[in-house]
Amino acid sequence: MTETKTQPSSVIMTDDHALVLEGLKSLLEQMPEVACADTAANTRELLLKMKDKNYDIFLLDIELQGENGLEAVQAIRHANRKAAIIVCTMHEEIWTAHTLLKANPEGIVLKLSGVEHIKKAIQTVRKGEKYYCPRFEKLQRKLSSLPHSAIRRNLPTPREVEVLKAIARGLSSCEIANELFLTENTIESYRKNLMVKLEARNVADLIVKGIEKGYIEVGYGQPT
Repeated sequence: MTETKTQPSSVIMTDDHALVLEGLKSLLEQMPEVACADTAANTRELLLKMKDKNYDIFLLDIELQGENGLEAVQAIRHANRKAAIIVCTMHEEIWTAHTLLKANPEGIVLKLSGVEHIKKAIQTVRKGEKYYCPRFEKLQRKLSSLPHSAIRRNLPTPREVEVLKAIARGLSSCEIANELFLTENTIESYRKNLMVKLEARNVADLIVKGIEKGYIEVGYGQPT
């Protein structure tokens, strides 16, 4: 838990959309609680900037092109245990809520909630408290209502869902690896995890189970 801040906080935002970063930077610079608002387009740039400056708050999009944003959470924790991390995402699926709660950031804001909740998140984590936007709290309640804890443990991760969707498009492990900038062995590991988690007998059954559970839309990957 972070300590209550009496001085303005240094903030760095990571997002791979330049316009998003520009808008957030403008918003945060107007907040009296923020001393500076730096930006990074990816995890590599973020880590480089962390070497030159100690940041109090990290505003992190977990959907970075070719990267797993949650791995950045671990890197930040390793480098600065006192920092507060606020995760932003556009995804509102139940498995995303499960994954985010496991990462245990100080704040979680779903992008459809609006910028006011980013401001509230910063103000709240500065007090040493956690902040979940109302839309995420709704997801959290839905997750907690699942009948079996084993189900929650076996939900596919966001990255596994990406792989599942690519499989539904008919891509091979090699093609998926190239598309997601991962190794073929990593993709094969994701495939095996998906087969176990969705209790699928083969690839066709995996896709059917994915549709049944709402991870894949009906007709996804089929020519229009």
